[in-house]
Amino acid sequence: MKSIPYIEYTKIEESDFNSTDWYHMSHLSKACATADAHRTSAYAICLLSEGDIQLESDLFVHISKAPAIFTLAPSAIRKFTDMGEGYKAKIFFFRKEIFLEGQTDITYLEQFDFFEKKGQQVVPLNAEEFQKFTAYFDLIQQKSTDVAPHTSEIIRSLIYIILNEIDDVHYRHVPEKEAVTDQNLNLLSQFKILLAKHFLEERKISFYAEKMNLTPKYFSTVIKEVSGKTAGTWINEMLLLESKVRLQNKKQSIAQIADSLNFSDPSHFGKFFKKHTGRSPLEYRT
Repeated sequence: MKSIPYIEYTKIEESDFNSTDWYHMSHLSKACATADAHRTSAYAICLLSEGDIQLESDLFVHISKAPAIFTLAPSAIRKFTDMGEGYKAKIFFFRKEIFLEGQTDITYLEQFDFFEKKGQQVVPLNAEEFQKFTAYFDLIQQKSTDVAPHTSEIIRSLIYIILNEIDDVHYRHVPEKEAVTDQNLNLLSQFKILLAKHFLEERKISFYAEKMNLTPKYFSTVIKEVSGKTAGTWINEMLLLESKVRLQNKKQSIAQIADSLNFSDPSHFGKFFKKHTGRSPLEYRT
């Protein structure tokens, strides 16, 4: 079975992919064997069976302790960090366009908040839930090696089951109307969601303050108080994260990357990158 396809801004397993391979299961360490942030073109569901792992999704950081399951939407910049004691996990990828083949509702996956909604990407499992998901993952792994006429249909059906089971787990573990204990933390979360969506085009603090119906001064004060970092620092960190991911694609020149990130010229991009990393873009990618 060939590797999952990785989209253009990564150095991981992007070669030798057949477009008919719409799903792939692997041990997490093998599927994401890199210290760099990366993204994929597929949805991902990971079952953590042992140990702890840190998941960074865009600018959100989650500590996941086994047993747990977490979900990632396509295009999210992600990074996995071993917490020092090791872990065991299986990760399953599937491509939306083929998964939805025959599905009359093309927005089917959008009903599951846990792929996109920050704070819902990681959910702990009790022993019974973990046993159930382990059985599903084992079935997919077994079936994926089976060359039979209905292999894709069976795996597709198992994914439908897993998605609904995850939704049920969230319903049991995450209260539908959770009280907001700290409004400032809620504002920070809103800002990071907006930032992940708009940072390529909008880097002015006033834009984000206006989106949240706040004055720039109040917005800046809240972000600094609750996070210890200025809003400007958050914007730069998001831009830097995206830069590192794109620099992994050596098919694009640094000038092309600078342009795609909306820098006025490669020199401006180079100065920005070196200021925040201590290395030039060329030094980073080599």
